[in-house]
Amino acid sequence: MSTIGIAAENRRIDALLLRALYFGPKSYWELMRAAQAQTHQVLKALQSLLEGELVVYDGDRFVITEAGRQQAETLSLERVAEQRCEACAGRGIVLRPPFDSVLAAFQDIAAMRPKATPDFDQGYVTPETTVRRLALMAQRGDLVGRDILLLGDDDLTGIAAALSGLPRRICVLDVDERIITFIRDVARDRGWDHVHAEVYDVRDELPSHLRGQFDVFFTDPVDTVKGLLLFLSRCTEGLRGPGAAGYFGLSYLEASWRKWRQIQQGILDMGYAITDMLGAFQDYLLEDIVALDWARMAPVPVKEPDIPFYVSTVYRLELVEEPQPLFFGRVELGQDLYYDEEFCGKE
Repeated sequence: MSTIGIAAENRRIDALLLRALYFGPKSYWELMRAAQAQTHQVLKALQSLLEGELVVYDGDRFVITEAGRQQAETLSLERVAEQRCEACAGRGIVLRPPFDSVLAAFQDIAAMRPKATPDFDQGYVTPETTVRRLALMAQRGDLVGRDILLLGDDDLTGIAAALSGLPRRICVLDVDERIITFIRDVARDRGWDHVHAEVYDVRDELPSHLRGQFDVFFTDPVDTVKGLLLFLSRCTEGLRGPGAAGYFGLSYLEASWRKWRQIQQGILDMGYAITDMLGAFQDYLLEDIVALDWARMAPVPVKEPDIPFYVSTVYRLELVEEPQPLFFGRVELGQDLYYDEEFCGKE
């Protein structure tokens, strides 16, 4: 990004933080969500606001100073209140039948799943997020009577889909044997013959019996460019052809807009149109957060998160041409599958 572009982006982040604080004190985690930018950019902006005495920290919340209020008013930030819909928080989806009852049943099952592990860059979304995914898919005509492929499903979207009784067939692929065993056990106990789960490493070629067999995929992949496009490429192999759809999540906290552009170009090259991008649609539950870099790198000592601060945008894709996967066969990737220079935990 050019120097002018960087300056403009910094001004945007500063303005978003000042606007949020103008309407009341906010926690570190609330500001991480409000800034709509990469982690390191938010940290730099907070440090600058503190040093400029536009903001102070009272040990619990960031509070705008009188100088900060004057700055906000000079920029007319006080004229723009929160615009998101209170009912759906800007997602465009409110859980109505049958998904409200699906959520209640799903929460009981999700509480028993294996604990997330950093070995596979896992971080579960909230149960509400999992079920909202299904409501979105149903709204777009991608759930009822469809054959669904889920690549990487520690969020148990496949189980929630089965609880809805709406898809025709559900296939879950995951590298974590614990997740696959858990899904198989639940499917067996509930008599779900249409739910299939198998251990699969995305670095391996997609099994031949799964190619061209599905109407829709959902994946919440890694945030590296090559890793994410590898996930999407394997999913693309699984689709039947034009008219098939796919969904995935991408966060801005660990992915720059330059990275977003690279990913979007890869999506277009595979034959897709991007039909929807729903910002801050997915909320994540990140365990032991105080030990993570979002807390360690804060400019002030911070407490446990008071909101799900890590969010991601959901993309909906639709094949408009014959699918053109970017990867075939075995792909040799190590930890660079999961982590790159934009990863928050990079030293």
